[in-house]
Amino acid sequence: MVQMDFSDQGAEIRREYLSEEVERAVGSVVPEQRHQFLEELMEHFPSWDARVEVQLRSDESTERSATDARELQDPNFLVARLIDVAKDLPEGERKVLVERLAEGGLASISQGAWPEEAEQDMRQNLRLPPDRPLDPTRTVEAVGLLADFGLRLDQLVWGGWHQIAPRSKIRRDKPLQQTFKAFVTGDQDVPRGQVSGDIENLRRLIASLVAAIGQTGRQFGAKLVSRLSPHVIEEVVAMEGGGFWVGKEAKYWNKYVELAAEIMNEPAIEAEIMETIAHIAESLMKGTGR
Repeated sequence: MVQMDFSDQGAEIRREYLSEEVERAVGSVVPEQRHQFLEELMEHFPSWDARVEVQLRSDESTERSATDARELQDPNFLVARLIDVAKDLPEGERKVLVERLAEGGLASISQGAWPEEAEQDMRQNLRLPPDRPLDPTRTVEAVGLLADFGLRLDQLVWGGWHQIAPRSKIRRDKPLQQTFKAFVTGDQDVPRGQVSGDIENLRRLIASLVAAIGQTGRQFGAKLVSRLSPHVIEEVVAMEGGGFWVGKEAKYWNKYVELAAEIMNEPAIEAEIMETIAHIAESLMKGTGR
């Protein structure tokens, strides 16, 4: 593989890479077995240099090779050797080993210790004392449950907002699921601030809608009173005048029936309520409402 990957390089460069590969392989062999390892290697590659003679293995080497072959088929032995060798490796090489084991399904998907800042945020949010450790498996499960809840809520709330205020300029840039997916897979174009901003917009919209629903009843009731209260009807009838042959009570009733017909129907009431909710919520989202 080295010869293929660096075939366009000079012989000296290829030799250096090959030497590094051999040193890395030899470094994973127990010291007392390295001589035997190199002898077997030289049998496959008779000479690194045409001027060097290579001696064949002795009978003792053959017996030890048979033992090694059996051990190489023993998973427990291999794991024990890997643990023994890996404990002295640099952190970078240990990380590569873990990644390769994960690729083969032999290691859990983990990025090492918890990031200190993220763990502190988690502890602060949950009010966890320092002596209570986080369980990695359950923490990931809890994050999955919260992600499912948040993503469903994101779809529901923004979809409802589109129905309530179809002409509003307040819109989300993209579904929260897309932002989350890019962030957790390490997309450098999606920083933590973007995820926080999208979540904050969702939180503000939910809070604004809840507050708007609480205020809509009062405002809608005030509008009805301003249009259909006896005092208002009396003032409207007095302003219109006329009808000397009709009594005041009849005029008041006729005017009430006329105004109520314009207001008291389901489509009109629904549109009025939706418009009121949208107006209040949008004002709160923009920071101009209370």
